[in-house]
Amino acid sequence: MLIRRLKRLKPIWKANNDWKFLFSLAKQLHKTVAELCQTLTIEEMIGWAAFAELESEEYEKQKEQAQRSSALRGKKR
Repeated sequence: MLIRRLKRLKPIWKANNDWKFLFSLAKQLHKTVAELCQTLTIEEMIGWAAFAELESEEYEKQKEQAQRSSALRGKKR
């Protein structure tokens, strides 16, 4: 059953990022990848993937803003 579900997911996600995402989500939820594949719907997994992408974008924006602020403080000295 797991293999069948993973094969269904394959066209939805890119190969290498799929596994990284699945293992990352499993770690966050304290579950195994097999448990995720058996319990989450495809829609939920896609939702989690979108959420992770938004979090990553927010982190990058905050990091860039902090770097800009730091650079401005350095110029004032």
